[in-house]
Amino acid sequence: MKYLRYAIAAKDMLFKPLRASQPPLHIQLEFTTFCNLNCKPCLRSKYMNHPPRHLTPDEFRRIVEPIRPIKLSLSGGGEPFLSPHLFDLIRLAKSFGATMNTTTNCTLITADRASELVKSGLDLLKISIDAATPQTYVNIRGEDRFADVLDGIRALMEAKKRLNSRTPYLRFNYVVSQDNYREIAETVELADSLGVDAIFFQPLGLFGIEERQDALVGQMTQERLGQEIQRGIQASRSRRVETNLRMFQRLLPLYWNKYQMQASHQRRLCLLPWFSSYITLEGEMRPCCTCLYDYTTMGDLLESPLDEVWNGAKYQEFRRAIKAGKRPFPVCETCVPQEVDDLISYSKILPGFLR
Repeated sequence: MKYLRYAIAAKDMLFKPLRASQPPLHIQLEFTTFCNLNCKPCLRSKYMNHPPRHLTPDEFRRIVEPIRPIKLSLSGGGEPFLSPHLFDLIRLAKSFGATMNTTTNCTLITADRASELVKSGLDLLKISIDAATPQTYVNIRGEDRFADVLDGIRALMEAKKRLNSRTPYLRFNYVVSQDNYREIAETVELADSLGVDAIFFQPLGLFGIEERQDALVGQMTQERLGQEIQRGIQASRSRRVETNLRMFQRLLPLYWNKYQMQASHQRRLCLLPWFSSYITLEGEMRPCCTCLYDYTTMGDLLESPLDEVWNGAKYQEFRRAIKAGKRPFPVCETCVPQEVDDLISYSKILPGFLR
């Protein structure tokens, strides 16, 4: 059944019908909007217009059960380990047959939480680190919690060893900015020393925080960034850590437009509207995780049936615009959509993505 759903998704991505043939294969679901950090590149203060809260197990079931995604990412505008429902939601998602991941800043993982996380069946834990040294971490995160992050990773590795579990796979997420681009190679070395499986390097998104461009991009140039990426590639050759640095290197001219807040004129069509969606804590279905503003909402899954939203008039109009090569929302203007070969490359740093 899973491979049939992949085949149907592939057909939809190829022919791009206005009505998707099936529910999304992948969803990213925001399940808490509480966070214990205030990071320099974060957009939370710009788009959050509801008091922070946690998604309840009942709301989770109402959203996820009709979709029954193959892949489910529990992440959004908050820190997972602040939610009292985290482990219940992981187990509930696993009961629906989903491969699960979540994204954490890893400052709150104790030995007990590490053991419970391993036992929960989580497939992949993404750790937002953005630094290889304590000082760079403080510059970006605003707090000296780098040692806590490393302690959390070690606790997870010890729990996996003690419980004889390969999962969760551990992956660093690393948003490249002027503060940390000189530590790309060092981050590869750090990941290898800790036993982390992979690193996902991603370009900085400035939509909504344009006033922070000088602070976040500053004196970094495309040439200097390219040199540091190459140094990271060389560091990864002798280590067991998978990275997407070659893809980053290949797409650097397009990514650099994002850093300069310039519209992308490449005809790369977004494929997400045919197989993936982002769902807010309030049940609002949106095309992807960069669509953070209310005007990008396609409908409310806590108020309307799935098909009325996923194949409703707004989603069909969005798909029509994408198919025609348009950029429907302002946030789409600087986006570099992933093509099929990018998704396949991405699978190397997202264990289980195609399995």
